[in-house]
Amino acid sequence: MDIQAEINWIHQEIDKVKDPSFVEKLKHLLQSINNTAIDSDAAYNLDIENALENIKKGNFYTEDQAKEIAKKWGRK
Repeated sequence: MDIQAEINWIHQEIDKVKDPSFVEKLKHLLQSINNTAIDSDAAYNLDIENALENIKKGNFYTEDQAKEIAKKWGRK
């Protein structure tokens, strides 16, 4: 498949997406690809903005939940 055909296929698939979380992740991916010259301060600020947006949406763990998750790391 040539590059234009690949791009057309991607466009068609994106048009089908209804999941806002996926759209946000795709947006972030495209921003990071398109901003390869972004300096570390700007990247840091973007990470903070994304984290704050996730908090607003309720996408976070409580301290107790995080501790329970951490207990499972490396203990198999």
